[in-house]
Amino acid sequence: MNMNERRLTRRESRDLTRVKLLEAAERVFVRAGFDGASVEQIAAEAGFSRGAFYSNFKSKDGIFLELLDKKSAETQNAVRAIFQKKRDAQERFQGARDWYAEQWKQQTWIVLKTEFHLRALRERGLRTSLRDLRRQEVEAYSALLVEYFSEAGLKPAESPRTIAASLLAAAQGFGMLSLPGGDAALEKTIAKSRVLTFDRLVPRPPERARRAKPDRKERGNS
Repeated sequence: MNMNERRLTRRESRDLTRVKLLEAAERVFVRAGFDGASVEQIAAEAGFSRGAFYSNFKSKDGIFLELLDKKSAETQNAVRAIFQKKRDAQERFQGARDWYAEQWKQQTWIVLKTEFHLRALRERGLRTSLRDLRRQEVEAYSALLVEYFSEAGLKPAESPRTIAASLLAAAQGFGMLSLPGGDAALEKTIAKSRVLTFDRLVPRPPERARRAKPDRKERGNS
């Protein structure tokens, strides 16, 4: 062993194993779907035994829930990055609008979440866990909207929580509507609908008032 290398602690080794399992699970779920994936496939993909999987996660449901939480956090961070990068409310509105219009492309995960939702309808324990995740997601986006509305000086017609839930539901629906190789006219209509949905739910910040400069004739008469 290189002298500069340090042996991982038990906690670090366990954390690394957990990360590798999550990464492997994401690849397997994307490839096989939720129902088609198995614990054995996930463990093999990560290069571990079935026992190593159960040392870190209780079940396939458990690792999928953690992936959903991870994906949600990544998405929220993407929106937060837009807010931090853009200089004013106008730019943040446009950045968030452009970002939202592209979320339908996450179709694989939209379908996976639909599969899991159907499973949760049959399992009371899963319903509770999934409901908690959904609530956290709505609250996180609601907080971002509150920040935006406050900065832009806007008073939306609906509560930020209602708007956040509507945007999330619509994004899921748009992902299900669009299919590869679909009708071009229909896809164009869906694309317009995505922008329309955002514009109707999230008010655009008012243009900054600009003082008009008097022309020469006005200055001469003053």
